Amino acid sequence: MRCAVYQSIDDIGADRIAPLQGSPVDFSHGVLRALERSLWGDLEVRYVCVEENGALLTFVPVNIGTNVAFTAAMPRIVQVGYAALLEHFGLAAAYKIAVVGSLISDRGFIPLHPECDQKAAVELLLQGIDELARTEKVHICFLKDLHQDCSALTSVRAAGFVECYSLPTVRVDTNFGSAQEYIGSLTQNGRSHARRTLRKIGQNFTLRAVQDYASMIPDVYPLFRATYLKAQFKLEELPPGFFVECSRALVPSSELVLCEKGSHIIGAYFVLYTAQQQLNKRIGIDYSDADSAAVYNVLNYYCLIRAVERGIPISYLGQTSYTPKVRMGGILENQFLFIKGYDLGVRASLPLQKAWMWRYRAARVYKQMAGKAA
Repeated sequence: MRCAVYQSIDDIGADRIAPLQGSPVDFSHGVLRALERSLWGDLEVRYVCVEENGALLTFVPVNIGTNVAFTAAMPRIVQVGYAALLEHFGLAAAYKIAVVGSLISDRGFIPLHPECDQKAAVELLLQGIDELARTEKVHICFLKDLHQDCSALTSVRAAGFVECYSLPTVRVDTNFGSAQEYIGSLTQNGRSHARRTLRKIGQNFTLRAVQDYASMIPDVYPLFRATYLKAQFKLEELPPGFFVECSRALVPSSELVLCEKGSHIIGAYFVLYTAQQQLNKRIGIDYSDADSAAVYNVLNYYCLIRAVERGIPISYLGQTSYTPKVRMGGILENQFLFIKGYDLGVRASLPLQKAWMWRYRAARVYKQMAGKAA
């Protein structure tokens, strides 16, 4: 085994990534290539890989820069304080951050070859991440949102990182023979809500799915932007170029689901999928429309039903907004964040550790609230 670092996903190649097991959408060649080609600010990406006899055993993208939204789920005082620090002292005061994982992933994994010595491969991978972080003079390294089913968790926990709960992700089982069978699987409240919501299609607005959507991004991107600005937790914002690049990728498949009144688009949902898994990734809503409150629900139900009709067994609805997602049949799954500091000097790590403990507590509270909503 040997550790190698590549500067582009194309240097690794789609054929070598395809056999790896983990999260088949977020860590696909197509999605990572789209992210790489649409990086913003001073962000750069490197790919730490473990190889043996030319075969790829495991890899992770490592995103390095000062403009990563690492305070997104911290208390408001930390967000405001860090922003004020940068405004007063400039980028010289910014933390240089390494985020290990797919920037859009809300189901983080370390992809692994099924026939390798996975424990040895992960340990060597983690050593490579450490070496890269020190070489790049990174202040803090985050392993982003490792999912509860990630087989590498045991090795990561032994590697000297501080472990916290991250915000849970939401899984919906869509392995049903028909839309009616899916709706019938919901709670009584969920069934009633789904039927009332779906009746609005054709009455209040129409929906359609578009696979060749690159030319529509200028029209729908303001809707994505509006939802991002309204969100309580402002996670990574994807630039327009990301969606355009995804439209050109063959794997995974993607589509844009539009909610319209006449010729006016009042909602859009960006969806990525393979035969095994669908991810409802980014939603955009025109909040000036009188029916804007219903758009979120109708788009989610419509996309889940499309997964049922495609025969896709599992769909993921992402983090936050847990109460409506649980009503739609969602199940919360734990995710973990792993943090390590490197030579922080006067920028002591204690305030950040305290802030992440608040994130840990918030994640537990959200899970309890969603359980009650079920």
